[in-house]
Amino acid sequence: MSDTFSRSLSDSTIRNAKPKARAFKLADGGGLYLEVMPGGSKLWRYKFRIDGREGRLAIGAYPDIGLAEAREEHRKARALVAAGTNPVDQRRQDEQARDRERKRRELGKFATVTGEWMAATDHNLAASSRAQRRREIDKNLLPVLGERQIEGIHRSDLHTLLKKIDARAPEVARNIRRHLDDVFEYAAEAGLIEANPVPSVKILSRRQQKPLPALDLARIGDFSQALDASGASLATKAAVKLVVLTMLRKNEVIGARWDEFDLERGDWNIPLERMKTRKPHWVPLSHQAVALLKALREADPRGEILFPNTRDPGRPMAGRSLNAVMERLGFNHEATMHGFRSMASTFLNENGWNPDVVERALSHTDRDQVRAAYNRAEYREERRRLLQHWADVIDNRVNGGNVIPGRFGKKTA
Repeated sequence: MSDTFSRSLSDSTIRNAKPKARAFKLADGGGLYLEVMPGGSKLWRYKFRIDGREGRLAIGAYPDIGLAEAREEHRKARALVAAGTNPVDQRRQDEQARDRERKRRELGKFATVTGEWMAATDHNLAASSRAQRRREIDKNLLPVLGERQIEGIHRSDLHTLLKKIDARAPEVARNIRRHLDDVFEYAAEAGLIEANPVPSVKILSRRQQKPLPALDLARIGDFSQALDASGASLATKAAVKLVVLTMLRKNEVIGARWDEFDLERGDWNIPLERMKTRKPHWVPLSHQAVALLKALREADPRGEILFPNTRDPGRPMAGRSLNAVMERLGFNHEATMHGFRSMASTFLNENGWNPDVVERALSHTDRDQVRAAYNRAEYREERRRLLQHWADVIDNRVNGGNVIPGRFGKKTA
């Protein structure tokens, strides 16, 4: 594009321009000018009009940008204006494109994106869930995709990978697909990819879930006797019994801290970060549970954690410890720790307890979102009666009808 105006400035004019009390301009023609600031800096600017509106483009500072370079940038900007394009908007778009390219090069590796996603979402998960997610990703995804640019990973790549995992571990494949979906959605939101390429869950085998084995209530006496006679530690035995009495998940019990309890009131308040549902959970303690906890506290009056790890007392015992007890007692083929929740739920539902109260006690979330929004009842009194009734049932079954309050697992003389 040729200039249709005369140029006014020279290198010597610019060099010799001295600052004044107020900023002033030295015009070069065609809207290009040099603004001399009171502090001595000299700034190239281009004033233009487009669609009847005035705009200004900052070209740069002299002497970093000399006269010839400023005129060249001015020429390019004038060409944009002549074509109806705002040069300020165009510069912004160019900077965004360069930023996307930089992100693609520096941050676009699958391993980098996955690490950022995990860091951003870790707080939404319980510690055990975080650890499981990390194991699944480290084993199944990073060795295959870690060093690849995320924009270069296609639907066919993910289809092949997921089908391979599905052939050996269907449930893991479902978890991996969910992780991939979240990672690629995160990448799309960050502008690293245009669309999420993760295949539909329909490519994976259909779920064939087998219910976890739950102990027959008629066998609770045999189980209790075997537990008491075993060489397990006091803390391990107490953890197993607390799972039975409270209907809680194994990890929610073994992660317990003493500052969560009010034994005089019979209350246990579990913070949301320790709950699978990511919601705080209140547990009304039965007389049996309170007695069990007081005995445990007496044995370790200064500890902060109820069930400390033998190698690192600052951390809770491993969840595997309770599974190992089931194996050593010979009950692993007919029961699991999680199955005690099923045992309680089955008995209580079959014996006329309000299903909503049972579900609240189990800390289940209502899958019907509309119903959940309206049914916010906590059923606190009903839950206290329910858990006391359940503890009494256990005592009766264990003791052959001779209940000793607070002594789950011990028979009368």
